[in-house]
Formats: sequence, C-alpha cells, structure tokens
Amino acid sequence: MEGTIGEIRLFAANFAPRDWSYCNGALLAISSNVALFSILGTTYGGDGKVTFGLPNLAGRSAVGAGQGPGLSYYDLGEKTGANSTTLTIMNLPPHTHTAGGNIVIPAFSEEGDSATPANNVLASKGSMYTSQGSDSSTKATPLNIQVGVTGGSTPINITQPSLGMNYIICMYGIFPSRS
Repeated sequence: MEGTIGEIRLFAANFAPRDWSYCNGALLAISSNVALFSILGTTYGGDGKVTFGLPNLAGRSAVGAGQGPGLSYYDLGEKTGANSTTLTIMNLPPHTHTAGGNIVIPAFSEEGDSATPANNVLASKGSMYTSQGSDSSTKATPLNIQVGVTGGSTPINITQPSLGMNYIICMYGIFPSRS
C-alpha cells in the first residue's frame, strides 16, 4: 500500500500493512528511519539523538493543529482532553434551589416556667406577641432553610460515541516535497 512518508490513515484491519506502522507512540531508532525523523522530529517524543516517537492515537481522536474561529489553539503533537470529569460547584452554572412548606410548631399557650428546652414543650414568654416596634425581642426572625450538598464526586463519562479502528503512519514511501 503506497503512501507518503508521515501520512496517517485510519485502517480497519487488525494489522499494519508493509511500510506502515501503528500510531501507538512507539520510540524508533533515528538511524533506521531517517526520512520519517526528518518529518516528525521529536514532536511526538524521543530524545532527538538516538530515538524519536510516533504519534500515539490509541484511544484518542486526531484534531487539526492551529486554531479555527471560536476554537481553542492546539500545538502540533499537543495531548489534551480526558475520558471523564467531575462536576463541582465551581463548574456548574449559577442556579437556585428553592424550598417551601409549612412549619407547624406545637406550643403551650401559657407563659413558660423553664429556661431550657431540654425535656420541655415550647411555651410563650411575656409580651411575646406585642406589636411595639421598640421591643427587639418581638421582631420576626426569618427562617433559613439550607438545601444540603448532594452528590458523591463520582466522575462522569464524557467520551463521545466511538468506533475502535487503527491509525497507521507511513514509514517508507514517497518523500513529501515542501511547497
């Protein structure tokens, strides 16, 4: 199967054809693959003296290098993304949880005779229901209901629907000319 050195193709078989190799991140000897090294360099790994790396597309999708309108910038060989993420309060959109209901508190209608609620029933106190504005003890106090935190910090899968195939790279073939 003829190709251009450095060309990557999707291949549906379970083997890499002659002169092609899987895009699996393997390190190769520069001395055995000078033409391919001159195209890839150390963009995908290796020390650049003895070895260089093939792109690793195992479990990844290829994305064009550079930046399109409204898209993120990607360097050649940059790895990014994850198969799962954990949602936190910081990355959820602002929203409100409301709670409502009726609260009924049984109380004794006469004045209480104990200063502690332990083992007692709620009772009134003198002038409890007065409407005098200067009496701060008679002001209504708002009832704050807090909705508790929920969730278990379990990551959610964000993998797009996929089909497993092999990416292969041309190792030996036509050397590409620069234009």
